[in-house]
Amino acid sequence: MAKVLHVFKIVFKIATLLYAIVVAVYIIQISAGRGDEFYFISDLKLINSDGWITAIKKGISIPYLLLAYPFTFIFKYHVALRLVSLILTLGLFFYFKKRFNFSTSFYFYLTFYLCTTIFFFYGTNDTFFNVSLIVFFSEIFLLYSYKKFNSNIAFIALIMAFFTRALTLIYLPIILIGLFVIYKFRVNFALKLRYSIVVFILILSVNIPSLKENGTLSYDLKSPPKSIKATWGQRQYLAQLLINKDELKKGSHPTWTETQEYINLNGKKSLPVSISDAIFFDFKLTIKEFLKDFGNTLFLGFRQLGLILILILVIPLINFSKNRKLEYNYFLPASFLIMIAIFSFIIISNVELRWLTPVFVMGIVWYSNLEDKKLLNAKLVLVNYIVFIVLISYGGFRMFEKVIS
Repeated sequence: MAKVLHVFKIVFKIATLLYAIVVAVYIIQISAGRGDEFYFISDLKLINSDGWITAIKKGISIPYLLLAYPFTFIFKYHVALRLVSLILTLGLFFYFKKRFNFSTSFYFYLTFYLCTTIFFFYGTNDTFFNVSLIVFFSEIFLLYSYKKFNSNIAFIALIMAFFTRALTLIYLPIILIGLFVIYKFRVNFALKLRYSIVVFILILSVNIPSLKENGTLSYDLKSPPKSIKATWGQRQYLAQLLINKDELKKGSHPTWTETQEYINLNGKKSLPVSISDAIFFDFKLTIKEFLKDFGNTLFLGFRQLGLILILILVIPLINFSKNRKLEYNYFLPASFLIMIAIFSFIIISNVELRWLTPVFVMGIVWYSNLEDKKLLNAKLVLVNYIVFIVLISYGGFRMFEKVIS
């Protein structure tokens, strides 16, 4: 078994490297301003034309653009944005190398995951947000697993996530659980917050123009055209209604104009204004879409995590059924399940897997820790390598088609 496992491990690593090369070629070919990247290019242009204060009042992702802005003096806007994403991604590998003692398999699992997501290398603030939360949760994992914790790294990362995307609020339930874990272990380490407090005050100060103008922190806004009064919540809800009627392709959205025309025809109360309103707008539809999205997220998540997705749900359940005792090592599996459930419940339309990146990467951390400690059955590890090789073959072929087309 050991020899067979070793052979498949080598095959997996070679396949991952080849997959990464194909993906890298594809990323280089991606045109500027694809998807949400357009909004961040526009924000950089606004900063250069009208200044930082005007841009902050309008609403921008301050930490991300502060990193990207200096590169705009040398590179084009989209290159500057993507370069920051690349640097942050490499920084994440460096962080794991310094803070953990994982075998090389972990880095190949992570590389495979990044190849399946691709958005990590786009010029958006997704990478900054995800890396920040991953680092925060990783420090908590180190705390209860290895009694190893750096409070400045953890809290600065959390502060960065909070000021980068409002999506941090959706993660609040497991962030609070993480803070509780830190509180419970407070006697085992020195809680040093000097640098964290300084960073918080500095970034809060930069947000003052937005706080004065809008009463809120500055976040990037995907604002509709000035002639449109519809909201993103209404557009997303209409998308699901049209998908259910087979009038729209799954994963797509109606245009802003189509959304506004629907409201004009059916009245202002025909669609919920916000995501929170959408939950209770038609509760039967909410439950129906929750079950559908939950199952769909697990199905599509398998494409990114292989057996890790199944094991992180099944193994803790088996252990809990035997011990009937909640322990700190359930934090990552519980967080994984909680976040999938939350997004499936509050998002009536399609759940985008990129929103779940922090818990998906922590799933890889959880699995790699068990594998390195020899706590997983060798046959399970072997099957997982085989699954990954199959997934790489499928994903690599599809990506190669895109590269040559």
